[in-house]
Amino acid sequence: MLVEEIMERNIHYVGPEASIWDTLMLSNEKRVRHVPIVEDGKLLGIVSDRDLRDVSPSTLVDGDTLLLRSTKVKEIMHTNLITVHPLDAMEDAARMIYDHRIGCLPVVQEDHLVGMVTTSDLLHAMVDVMGVSQPGSYIEIEVPDQPGALLEVATIVKEQNTNIISLYITPGKREGYRIIVLRVATWDPRAIIDRIGQAGYTLLFPVCFLNQGGVK
Repeated sequence: MLVEEIMERNIHYVGPEASIWDTLMLSNEKRVRHVPIVEDGKLLGIVSDRDLRDVSPSTLVDGDTLLLRSTKVKEIMHTNLITVHPLDAMEDAARMIYDHRIGCLPVVQEDHLVGMVTTSDLLHAMVDVMGVSQPGSYIEIEVPDQPGALLEVATIVKEQNTNIISLYITPGKREGYRIIVLRVATWDPRAIIDRIGQAGYTLLFPVCFLNQGGVK
């Protein structure tokens, strides 16, 4: 899945000459945690709701309001930005947010801001990709880290006339092994689980089948 498929295109932004007060009001009104600073379509910087709170007194009086109205947002914006392209992979965007401990990524194409991706956007997309909202059963299988294991597991599911809703692979806890995580379109995966055991693979989940015949 690409960034352009999950990004928010309706962006709430301000220009560099906007006041901190106007930016704060926009953040509160639109309930956005990050406000891009844009001029002629080009991204200049970004401020977060935390940045705005840090420069805002906890209790506003007339003099404080005047200061916020007279101070330009460009004076507090962050300009050392980490961005993504619309055609970057969703996984790369997630890794960048995780590695840099940030809450959003501006999406830039040809120097122009075209969207925003937040942690909420990524979580929503991951839920869709993993098929969590679709009815089915969740299975974890430990397999040797060698060619052919994934094909054999997929063939077992196909032989039971069942669709795979989602599939991903993670490193195994034992050296030389991987874990295949499946969500299959059936409420009763016993036949699939039996065949997995007969093929010599180790079932990790669901645990209720671990002590039944045919499963290691």
